[in-house]
Amino acid sequence: MQPIAEHGVGSILVFEYLYFLLQAKNSRDDLQEDLTSAVEKYQSSGTHAKVSKLIKEAFEKCGENVGTLCPILVSIAKDNQLSKMLNRKEQ
Repeated sequence: MQPIAEHGVGSILVFEYLYFLLQAKNSRDDLQEDLTSAVEKYQSSGTHAKVSKLIKEAFEKCGENVGTLCPILVSIAKDNQLSKMLNRKEQ
């Protein structure tokens, strides 16, 4: 179940960043290129490693108790939004 959580949170973060990339560019010329860029940002920014570590720690602490894990996973996703990096660049 831990790999599923890692992929799920990672996907949410990548698509959330992609959404903001598309808004900032105000176009959808090459969606595949933008998606690839978002994935690369997730992997190269250190966010992927940090999120994986946090999820591993959550599973070690809580086991596979979904009721306990869900709020933790949501918090991990909220705290590691890639769009926050995009917003910092614009300021």
